Amino acid sequence: MGTPSIPDRINDRYEVGEVIGRGGMATVHVGQDVRLGRRVAIKILRPELAADETFHERFQREAHAVASLNHHSIVAIYDTGEIRPQGPDGVMRPYIVMEYVPGQTLRELIHGPGVTPQQAVEYMLGILDALSFSHRAGIVHRDIKPANVKVTPDGGVKVMDFGIARAVEDTQAALTQSQAVLGTAQYLSPEQARGIAVDPRSDLYSAACVLFEMLTGRAPFVGESSVAIAAQHVRDAPPAPSALNPRLPPAVDRFMERALAKSPQDRFADAGEMRRALRELAGHLPGDLGATQPMAATAETGDGHTKTLPAVGAGAPAAAVVAAGRSEDTEPSRVDDAPTQAHAHPFDPDADDAEAPAAAARPQPGTRKPRRGWVVALVILLVLALLGAGTVLGVQWWQGQQVEQVARVSVPQVAGMDSTTAENTLRDAGLDPTFTREHNDTVADKHVIDVNPAAGTEVDSGSKVTVRVSEGPESVKVPEDIVGQSLEYARESIQHAGLTVGPVSTVNSATVPANAVISSDPAPGSSVAKDSAVKLQVSSGKVTVPDVVGRSRAEAEKMLQADDVRLNANVEIRETEDAETGTVLEQSAPAGSSVSQGSTITLTVARRTTPTPTPSASETPEETAEPTQAPTRSTAPPSRPTSAPSATRATER
Repeated sequence: MGTPSIPDRINDRYEVGEVIGRGGMATVHVGQDVRLGRRVAIKILRPELAADETFHERFQREAHAVASLNHHSIVAIYDTGEIRPQGPDGVMRPYIVMEYVPGQTLRELIHGPGVTPQQAVEYMLGILDALSFSHRAGIVHRDIKPANVKVTPDGGVKVMDFGIARAVEDTQAALTQSQAVLGTAQYLSPEQARGIAVDPRSDLYSAACVLFEMLTGRAPFVGESSVAIAAQHVRDAPPAPSALNPRLPPAVDRFMERALAKSPQDRFADAGEMRRALRELAGHLPGDLGATQPMAATAETGDGHTKTLPAVGAGAPAAAVVAAGRSEDTEPSRVDDAPTQAHAHPFDPDADDAEAPAAAARPQPGTRKPRRGWVVALVILLVLALLGAGTVLGVQWWQGQQVEQVARVSVPQVAGMDSTTAENTLRDAGLDPTFTREHNDTVADKHVIDVNPAAGTEVDSGSKVTVRVSEGPESVKVPEDIVGQSLEYARESIQHAGLTVGPVSTVNSATVPANAVISSDPAPGSSVAKDSAVKLQVSSGKVTVPDVVGRSRAEAEKMLQADDVRLNANVEIRETEDAETGTVLEQSAPAGSSVSQGSTITLTVARRTTPTPTPSASETPEETAEPTQAPTRSTAPPSRPTSAPSATRATER
């Protein structure tokens, strides 16, 4: 059922269930999509924030950021919309419908049964897989932490809460508008803590902090306040993991030294490189390591909430940093008002609290400190301010030196490689490839033509290189109207289309006029490479005569009149004693020969006659002579037998 301010069904489609997550900006309900019959999670902006356009924009940003990321390790966004005001004092409340993911967050696992190093590696590989995909899409998460990673019952990983994610190109503009730092203190990258531009390597630093906590039971930096922890990310080196968990091998220390480097240039270049190094690290981990238990210090220092912090070393003096830290200790910002159990749900709403302003420190009424204590506090404050300013200047100088010492790399040879292999090769070399596609007659489709700067050129690590990828030869269509047209017309049409005329063969046809096109290879309408040759078949104007000898007259005439022959038949009758009546004895044009279209073929058809009896040997000469002499008595009777056969041989049609 929905709460009093939320209807039981949203948009006549989503049934709203109980609250499964709560934060400073939104609540998350379990729901049911009645149209598709699936369980969903519904994230709804809190009513007191719904009237603020800033929160509306951030809510929409999260929906847009994740909607473009269709990946098995990223929680999917299904739908978004607004709930109409419930009552006279209500406001429009935006909502996001998300994939419902069963299981536990990494935060619950770390602070509960614990995580083995082998499990930690597997979970981190899933996180890096999701980050690699989002970074390729141009999205930096900016708030990777255990509470924003869900582990499903089958061990899969889902990264969620892109509430403060931004496109890489938008990050600089967003940070220059304010000295605010967005994120969670224990997992901030140094550049986030300083309030300067971030890129995908900031997410990799935060992911390394999560891995550090899974392996050791605590975050790399702990302190009395979020501001103090953020300052440690900027100025202090993290402890070696083996110092906190002696059973971890030195390979883990070397991995973390690079992954948690202060300068982005010294870290892994991208998620793919970090993932490959992590797989190598897995081979160094002992197989008998048990689950890492959380250290008590992590429960007493800092907090795991996403919040707004003052930038360290970005215009904020050390005194202000200390004051902000004390203010944080005295009166937490409203994002911390959310119950702790909100972290139990995979869709941690704390990511929505990133821009909720921290309450300024306010003096408590009715309290008065002794004058001496105030003086001591002022002296301590000034000393800390001087130390903080010196630290910030030192860190900025050191980072400036690092920038000046940018590594140089050689552009690898990728011409002829398929585009995927080329991209991996260039990224492994520390370069940032961009791709353009164009037609090419000699390089196969989806293979690299060349790269700019050219292979072998030395450039700064992280430089952009342009890769030209072939789309194969430019394709054109074989003209569709050439069949039935004259050969000259077909030649002109083919050449005008950017093709050439190949071999022309002549074949017999009963229907296509002489010198007209019967067919082409490739067929009309086919897409082929430009300048390809098109073979043509042209009609000879003749027809191949079928073999009808030995067939009946009716069958022979049917064969001659068939659609693929279309010849005429002329029939002559011949009396014979050797064939049945109606059998074709001869045809005027031999079988298989060519004749002009519509020609007439003369068929000689049999008419069977009875043979004359032969006289027997017992007859006397007188008896046999009598009949033979009888016809000679008159000339009329013999004339009739000779004229009759000539009449039967008259032409019949």
